[in-house]
Amino acid sequence: MSYCSMCGTKANDGAIFCSKCGSNLQKGQPSDLEVKEIRSESNISFFSISNKRLALFSVITFGLYEIFWFYKNWSAVKMAEGKKIAPFWRAIFAVFFCHSLFKKVLESAKSHSYTKSYSPGWLAAGYIIILFINNALSKAESTDISTLLLLLFSLISFLPLLPVQNAINYNNEQLKGAMPLKHGFSGGEVTIIVVGIIWFFLVLVGTFSA
Repeated sequence: MSYCSMCGTKANDGAIFCSKCGSNLQKGQPSDLEVKEIRSESNISFFSISNKRLALFSVITFGLYEIFWFYKNWSAVKMAEGKKIAPFWRAIFAVFFCHSLFKKVLESAKSHSYTKSYSPGWLAAGYIIILFINNALSKAESTDISTLLLLLFSLISFLPLLPVQNAINYNNEQLKGAMPLKHGFSGGEVTIIVVGIIWFFLVLVGTFSA
Protein backbone atom coordinates (compact mmCIF):
# COMPACT_ATOMS: atom_id res chain seq x y z
CA MET A 1 0.00 0.00 0.00
CA SER A 2 1.43 3.39 -0.98
CA TYR A 3 0.50 6.97 -0.21
CA CYS A 4 1.17 10.34 -1.83
CA SER A 5 3.99 12.13 -0.01
CA MET A 6 2.30 15.50 -0.64
CA CYS A 7 -1.32 14.96 0.39
CA GLY A 8 -1.40 11.51 1.98
CA THR A 9 -3.93 10.08 -0.48
CA LYS A 10 -3.87 6.31 -0.99
CA ALA A 11 -2.37 5.50 -4.40
CA ASN A 12 -3.19 2.64 -6.72
CA ASP A 13 -0.48 0.05 -7.31
CA GLY A 14 1.71 1.07 -10.23
CA ALA A 15 0.47 4.65 -10.32
CA ILE A 16 3.07 7.26 -11.22
CA PHE A 17 1.15 10.39 -10.25
CA CYS A 18 -1.29 11.08 -7.40
CA SER A 19 -4.91 11.04 -8.56
CA LYS A 20 -5.75 13.91 -6.20
CA CYS A 21 -2.89 16.42 -6.27
CA GLY A 22 -0.86 15.17 -9.26
CA SER A 23 2.41 14.77 -7.35
CA ASN A 24 5.05 12.29 -8.54
CA LEU A 25 4.65 9.06 -6.57
CA GLN A 26 8.10 7.75 -7.48
CA LYS A 27 10.00 10.01 -5.07
CA GLY A 28 9.74 7.65 -2.11
CA GLN A 29 6.88 6.71 0.15
CA PRO A 30 6.19 8.25 3.58
CA SER A 31 5.83 6.21 6.74
CA ASP A 32 2.43 5.73 8.40
CA LEU A 33 3.33 8.47 10.92
CA GLU A 34 4.29 10.83 8.10
CA VAL A 35 1.02 10.06 6.33
CA LYS A 36 -0.93 11.05 9.45
CA GLU A 37 1.08 14.28 9.70
CA ILE A 38 0.52 15.06 6.02
CA ARG A 39 -3.22 14.49 6.33
CA SER A 40 -3.46 16.71 9.41
CA GLU A 41 -1.52 19.46 7.65
CA SER A 42 -3.76 19.25 4.57
CA ASN A 43 -6.96 19.33 6.62
CA ILE A 44 -6.44 22.71 8.27
CA SER A 45 -9.54 24.88 8.21
CA PHE A 46 -8.00 28.34 8.02
CA PHE A 47 -9.71 31.68 8.62
CA SER A 48 -12.27 32.28 5.85
CA ILE A 49 -13.02 35.84 4.83
CA SER A 50 -13.62 37.48 1.47
CA ASN A 51 -10.84 39.58 -0.02
CA LYS A 52 -13.09 42.65 0.03
CA ARG A 53 -13.75 42.30 3.75
CA LEU A 54 -10.09 41.66 4.47
CA ALA A 55 -9.13 44.78 2.52
CA LEU A 56 -11.85 46.89 4.15
CA PHE A 57 -11.01 45.85 7.70
CA SER A 58 -7.30 46.36 7.09
CA VAL A 59 -7.79 49.84 5.63
CA ILE A 60 -10.11 51.19 8.32
CA THR A 61 -7.86 49.84 11.08
CA PHE A 62 -4.56 50.92 9.51
CA GLY A 63 -3.41 47.31 9.38
CA LEU A 64 -4.38 46.34 12.93
CA TYR A 65 -6.86 43.80 11.58
CA GLU A 66 -3.96 41.88 10.10
CA ILE A 67 -2.84 40.93 13.61
CA PHE A 68 -6.25 39.36 14.16
CA TRP A 69 -5.97 37.63 10.75
CA PHE A 70 -2.63 36.07 11.60
CA TYR A 71 -3.89 35.06 15.05
CA LYS A 72 -6.94 33.26 13.65
CA ASN A 73 -4.90 31.38 11.07
CA TRP A 74 -2.20 30.29 13.53
CA SER A 75 -4.96 29.21 15.92
CA ALA A 76 -6.35 27.01 13.13
CA VAL A 77 -2.90 25.50 12.58
CA LYS A 78 -2.49 24.82 16.29
CA MET A 79 -5.89 23.15 16.52
CA ALA A 80 -5.37 20.97 13.43
CA GLU A 81 -1.79 19.89 14.08
CA GLY A 82 -1.81 19.87 17.88
CA LYS A 83 1.50 21.69 18.02
CA LYS A 84 2.63 23.74 21.00
CA ILE A 85 2.71 27.12 19.31
CA ALA A 86 1.58 30.53 20.56
CA PRO A 87 -0.80 32.04 17.94
CA PHE A 88 -0.91 35.40 19.74
CA TRP A 89 2.84 35.92 19.67
CA ARG A 90 3.11 34.62 16.11
CA ALA A 91 0.55 37.25 15.14
CA ILE A 92 2.35 40.04 17.02
CA PHE A 93 5.70 39.08 15.51
CA ALA A 94 4.30 38.34 12.06
CA VAL A 95 7.53 39.46 10.38
CA PHE A 96 9.20 36.30 11.69
CA PHE A 97 6.35 33.88 11.01
CA CYS A 98 4.47 35.16 7.94
CA HIS A 99 6.59 33.14 5.51
CA SER A 100 5.91 29.83 7.26
CA LEU A 101 2.17 30.57 7.36
CA PHE A 102 2.04 31.56 3.69
CA LYS A 103 3.91 28.37 2.78
CA LYS A 104 1.69 26.18 4.94
CA VAL A 105 -1.46 27.65 3.39
CA LEU A 106 -0.18 27.05 -0.15
CA GLU A 107 0.86 23.46 0.62
CA SER A 108 -2.55 22.73 2.12
CA ALA A 109 -4.40 24.25 -0.85
CA LYS A 110 -2.15 22.42 -3.34
CA SER A 111 -2.95 19.13 -1.61
CA HIS A 112 -6.57 19.80 -2.63
CA SER A 113 -5.63 20.42 -6.29
CA TYR A 114 -5.37 24.22 -6.09
CA THR A 115 -4.30 25.27 -9.58
CA LYS A 116 -3.10 28.79 -8.80
CA SER A 117 0.15 29.56 -7.03
CA TYR A 118 2.22 32.28 -5.39
CA SER A 119 5.69 32.66 -3.94
CA PRO A 120 5.59 32.53 -0.12
CA GLY A 121 9.06 34.09 -0.06
CA TRP A 122 8.20 37.08 -2.25
CA LEU A 123 4.89 37.71 -0.50
CA ALA A 124 6.57 37.54 2.91
CA ALA A 125 9.33 39.85 1.71
CA GLY A 126 6.79 42.35 0.39
CA TYR A 127 4.78 42.28 3.61
CA ILE A 128 7.87 42.70 5.78
CA ILE A 129 9.16 45.59 3.65
CA ILE A 130 5.84 47.41 3.98
CA LEU A 131 5.87 46.94 7.76
CA PHE A 132 9.45 48.22 8.05
CA ILE A 133 8.65 51.26 5.89
CA ASN A 134 5.66 52.01 8.12
CA ASN A 135 7.82 51.70 11.21
CA ALA A 136 10.51 53.97 9.77
CA LEU A 137 8.00 56.61 8.68
CA SER A 138 6.29 56.59 12.08
CA LYS A 139 9.62 57.47 13.71
CA ALA A 140 10.66 60.05 11.12
CA GLU A 141 10.20 63.79 11.55
CA SER A 142 6.58 64.63 10.88
CA THR A 143 6.12 66.41 7.56
CA ASP A 144 3.30 66.51 5.05
CA ILE A 145 5.13 64.06 2.78
CA SER A 146 6.06 61.60 5.54
CA THR A 147 2.51 61.65 6.89
CA LEU A 148 1.03 60.97 3.46
CA LEU A 149 3.52 58.15 2.83
CA LEU A 150 2.71 56.64 6.23
CA LEU A 151 -0.99 56.74 5.40
CA LEU A 152 -0.36 55.19 1.99
CA PHE A 153 1.75 52.27 3.20
CA SER A 154 -0.61 51.66 6.12
CA LEU A 155 -3.50 51.37 3.69
CA ILE A 156 -1.82 48.89 1.32
CA SER A 157 -0.27 46.50 3.84
CA PHE A 158 -3.03 43.96 3.16
CA LEU A 159 -2.06 43.46 -0.50
CA PRO A 160 0.44 40.60 0.08
CA LEU A 161 -2.27 38.75 2.05
CA LEU A 162 -4.79 38.60 -0.79
CA PRO A 163 -3.22 35.68 -2.74
CA VAL A 164 -2.92 33.79 0.54
CA GLN A 165 -6.58 34.43 1.35
CA ASN A 166 -7.61 33.16 -2.08
CA ALA A 167 -5.78 29.90 -1.34
CA ILE A 168 -7.36 29.73 2.13
CA ASN A 169 -10.89 30.14 0.79
CA TYR A 170 -10.31 27.46 -1.84
CA ASN A 171 -8.78 25.13 0.75
CA ASN A 172 -11.71 25.55 3.11
CA GLU A 173 -14.26 24.98 0.37
CA GLN A 174 -12.65 21.63 -0.39
CA LEU A 175 -12.83 20.65 3.26
CA LYS A 176 -16.37 21.82 3.96
CA GLY A 177 -17.98 22.03 0.55
CA ALA A 178 -19.29 25.34 -0.77
CA MET A 179 -19.31 26.93 2.67
CA PRO A 180 -20.41 30.60 2.51
CA LEU A 181 -17.89 33.14 3.67
CA LYS A 182 -18.44 34.84 6.98
CA HIS A 183 -20.52 38.01 6.79
CA GLY A 184 -21.09 38.89 10.45
CA PHE A 185 -18.63 40.39 12.92
CA SER A 186 -16.98 38.60 15.82
CA GLY A 187 -16.23 40.30 19.12
CA GLY A 188 -12.53 40.48 18.25
CA GLU A 189 -13.26 42.05 14.87
CA VAL A 190 -15.53 44.67 16.41
CA THR A 191 -12.88 45.59 18.99
CA ILE A 192 -10.13 45.95 16.43
CA ILE A 193 -12.35 47.91 14.03
CA VAL A 194 -13.40 50.36 16.78
CA VAL A 195 -9.78 50.89 17.83
CA GLY A 196 -8.76 51.34 14.20
CA ILE A 197 -11.47 53.90 13.49
CA ILE A 198 -10.48 55.90 16.57
CA TRP A 199 -6.84 55.75 15.48
CA PHE A 200 -7.81 56.79 11.93
CA PHE A 201 -9.76 59.77 13.32
CA LEU A 202 -6.87 60.87 15.55
CA VAL A 203 -4.42 60.65 12.63
CA LEU A 204 -6.68 62.81 10.47
CA VAL A 205 -7.16 65.37 13.27
CA GLY A 206 -3.41 65.50 13.85
CA THR A 207 -2.68 65.87 10.14
CA PHE A 208 -5.15 68.70 9.50
CA SER A 209 -4.43 70.52 12.75
CA ALA A 210 -0.73 70.54 11.89
